[in-house]
Amino acid sequence: MKTKTKVVVVGGGVVGVSALYHLAKKGWSDVVLVERKELTSGSTWHAAGLLPLFNMSYSVGQLHKYAVNLYKTLEEETGKKCWALVLFQIFV
Repeated sequence: MKTKTKVVVVGGGVVGVSALYHLAKKGWSDVVLVERKELTSGSTWHAAGLLPLFNMSYSVGQLHKYAVNLYKTLEEETGKKCWALVLFQIFV
């Protein structure tokens, strides 16, 4: 096990895993994620895969847009099935 690292991400939920993913995409390799149980076993699993569009600010809307586009590319990038499926979108 490593005894030194530049970044420690605490929590393997959607935010922690996303932070680790984006650090790696930026070229960071000296990073560690710690989770007390297993990935997404905390509150993340309650809404796994949901990206609701209701009741949000402009900033959250931009995060939503980014996430939808990211999910569309993950299978090609990782070689793993991601099951990203947009059922419908309504803009009023």
